[in-house]
Amino acid sequence: MEPPVVEKLLTLLSEKESEQGRVARMLHDDAGQVLSAIGLHLEVLRSALTAEQSEQIVEIQQLLETVIARIRAVSRSLHVNLVERAGLGFALEQLACQARERGSGMMIQLHIAPGERWPNEPAHTAYRVVGELLDNAMRHSMAQRIEIRLQGTTLEVRDDGRGFDVDKKTAGLGLLLCRHLARRSHLGFVIQTKIGQGTIIRLTLHGA
Repeated sequence: MEPPVVEKLLTLLSEKESEQGRVARMLHDDAGQVLSAIGLHLEVLRSALTAEQSEQIVEIQQLLETVIARIRAVSRSLHVNLVERAGLGFALEQLACQARERGSGMMIQLHIAPGERWPNEPAHTAYRVVGELLDNAMRHSMAQRIEIRLQGTTLEVRDDGRGFDVDKKTAGLGLLLCRHLARRSHLGFVIQTKIGQGTIIRLTLHGA
């Protein structure tokens, strides 16, 4: 049985993902489709307008296309099935892009071996864990660089932050949550860190 605080965190995480899925569907199915329909109506309208008016319509259509593209990008980043639909590697790339867009100034590098594909459940867990690790690193580690490496059955998240003493430090809630998520999906979870020498978190598929 999980500790109560971990159970609460897992419940909150599940609720957050459900809400993200709802918003993603709303953006894609409602807003995106309405804007696409507007674009089609504008195309029909162009045929009855003067050349100058037609040019203005084209400018509006271009703006609509930009907005639609952004909505689709946000929808993909929010959708809980991103890992299942596009694979763990692509999902990790999206996480890195989102982290960079927050303007933390931290360099995030990815090394994804071509064709890597984990089973859905552990892949989804790995995606959630990496998201939590990125948040932790940006908030607490004072790191300048993070590396995410996915090859074979191993996924590593490395940072060059201040590190900590594993033997003395009580794990924060973020790391505690990551450890329990990994255990639930039968993933190996190892922390390597020393004060002043950064941190390596290693996930292994099926504990390999």
